[in-house]
Amino acid sequence: MAILRPDATTTFGGVTVNEYLLTKHNPNRIDMPSVSMAGKIIGVTVHNTDWITVASGTTPAEQYTRATVNNNMKDVRVHYYVDNVCAWQNLPHSLSGWHAADGSGNGNRRTIAIECIMSSAYNSTDKKSEDNCAKLAAALLKQYGLDINHLYTHTHWLNVRDGRNGTIDQLNTMYNRYKMCPAYILPHWAEFKKKVQSYLNAGTSTISAPSTKQLYRVRKSWADAKSQLGAYSSLENAKKACKTGYSVFDASGNVVYTNGSQFTKGQKVTIRANTPLFASAETTSVTRRISGTYYLYDGIACKNGRYRITTKSKFCGKTPVGQYVTGYVSWDNFGVIG
Repeated sequence: MAILRPDATTTFGGVTVNEYLLTKHNPNRIDMPSVSMAGKIIGVTVHNTDWITVASGTTPAEQYTRATVNNNMKDVRVHYYVDNVCAWQNLPHSLSGWHAADGSGNGNRRTIAIECIMSSAYNSTDKKSEDNCAKLAAALLKQYGLDINHLYTHTHWLNVRDGRNGTIDQLNTMYNRYKMCPAYILPHWAEFKKKVQSYLNAGTSTISAPSTKQLYRVRKSWADAKSQLGAYSSLENAKKACKTGYSVFDASGNVVYTNGSQFTKGQKVTIRANTPLFASAETTSVTRRISGTYYLYDGIACKNGRYRITTKSKFCGKTPVGQYVTGYVSWDNFGVIG
């Protein structure tokens, strides 16, 4: 896969940020988080990942982003990778990540994740990566009206998950046998916090980019640009124009409204190849990948735009539910609808 081209490049808190959101770029249909963090953000979680040697013309943060797109990062999904040159944003702030190993806990579901790319050498390159991480963390805390007590380590959430008690910084640095992360920053966590605090004290962080008006696009799916019915500055107008089977997407490609009212109990649907099947409406864990012909169990829209499906029309609406429902599928994976 060629070196990625960002959709936008801005300066945030003194750090060059290249935006390449997986919600817009997912050619390999890798598994993605689906839980909203809008209005729920409580802090920033700092991680370390190892330095890698890259080809000329790119940086480690871009290559980690590319590896994620290629499904080489397994189930890790973070908001930012940052190196000594710049940061690459992978997720919108409104979407939870997979990074804290705490399942549905506050680490994954309510914090913005930064992966700081460093090595054990802690040389001048590593220190520049760390400095960019501190600037980015400060800018994010300031953006959400949070102070230094809302800066967390990966290890903090592991200790919370394991039922440990203590102050925020005790949990940030307390030994956890599963993982000590950020491995290269934790040995001097107090100094790193002071650096973040100094950037918090330095003044208002701004994003230096041309101001653009939010447009809401009405499409069958974000990837299907040809299906677009229109683009509207008013969300309400976009909803009014949204036909059944279409959705309203914000500028980052996130669904903000779906008109799925054409779906009914017993309706036959053809599921597209490699579609993720979920065990519930809210889980982010994929049970397996499916395709082929199924039937809508009750035609009722659940959270995250998912519908319950079953294998035979005669199973629709029958109880017990667990015996007849195959699982949950997002409606935008429906192909031919009978």
